[in-house]
Amino acid sequence: MQVHRVKTRLVNSYVVEYTDKLLVVDVAVDCERQVLGFIEQELKRPVSDVNLVCCTHDDPDHIGGVNELARLTGADVGIPHAAQVRWKKWLNDPAGPVVRFGTGIREAMRARSWQMYTNSERDRAALRQARYGGDYVDQEIGTHRLRHQQKLPGFGDWRLLHTPGHTWDSCCFYHPGQGILLSGDTLLGSQKLDRLVVPSIYSNPRQMKATLRQLQKLQIQAVYPGHGSPQFGEQLIENAR
Repeated sequence: MQVHRVKTRLVNSYVVEYTDKLLVVDVAVDCERQVLGFIEQELKRPVSDVNLVCCTHDDPDHIGGVNELARLTGADVGIPHAAQVRWKKWLNDPAGPVVRFGTGIREAMRARSWQMYTNSERDRAALRQARYGGDYVDQEIGTHRLRHQQKLPGFGDWRLLHTPGHTWDSCCFYHPGQGILLSGDTLLGSQKLDRLVVPSIYSNPRQMKATLRQLQKLQIQAVYPGHGSPQFGEQLIENAR
């Protein structure tokens, strides 16, 4: 099993490669064909090898291309149980939308946000990425609502962890056998600081602290974040801040 990062314009997508199947995690809106282009051109695998495509939460840069990728491959879809269910988010984190709006405005005022989202070089790099040119498959797509500690359908060595804080529906995918965490926006990677950082946009800081305590109990040796650089080594979660 090998984890590949596909750095699209809006998010890090991940392709988990097995000899007989592929798992895809997080696909941004309008980026599904770049992810499939990577599978076809770099991995030299048919896109029909994708068995399951999941997202870590329902922000458009993580879920926006999930269903489209499934329609292009015939793969099943796996999404967190609270994703795109507003009443569940409101019930469990009623102040979350207000807090997230405020932290989002604060982040939007920072120069780094403008450098990230108005970066013309990133736009050009995205245009240079290989794109899959195939058609949609004529096949019904199965959808799985995934809960805390549930094993991923067809990939029983992975399980979902509910990790609220950035959003109520946020989750990570954990491989206990190899100590790998696909963290979405629960944890981000800073190449400059050479460590994990907590997201500056969040809905509930108390829930984020509880999530970090939960993750600290696990044997994690590698974290692949939704944004930023993957991090490897000891005490990755303990050093996040």
